[in-house]
Amino acid sequence: MEKWRTEEAEEYRKLYRTKQWKMLREQALLRDAFRCQRCGCFLKRGRSHPQSAVVHHLKAHKGDPDLFFDLNNLQSVCWADHSGVIQSEEVLGYSKEIGADGWPTDDNHPSVRRA
Repeated sequence: MEKWRTEEAEEYRKLYRTKQWKMLREQALLRDAFRCQRCGCFLKRGRSHPQSAVVHHLKAHKGDPDLFFDLNNLQSVCWADHSGVIQSEEVLGYSKEIGADGWPTDDNHPSVRRA
């Protein structure tokens, strides 16, 4: 089986199995009332549904325990948003969201002209 994560990432993935993380994750879900902070849908427990609860780190922690275990750095989202919109934004460096005026809402979008 081919590994697609770096050794560094494999090392900090262990943090997700700690009791401290599991308790903090539950706190974030309760704080956010089991609602996706992106689309507003109600979150479900489990892993096989588009509305499955994911607790996302707003700022990438890269193994930094201060960022990893910071409740203010966590956001409850659905699996569909996490695996789609959020990961796309992280890879591209900007949001592809389009406003009512037909223009991107993110100033970092490549089509936004800078003076």
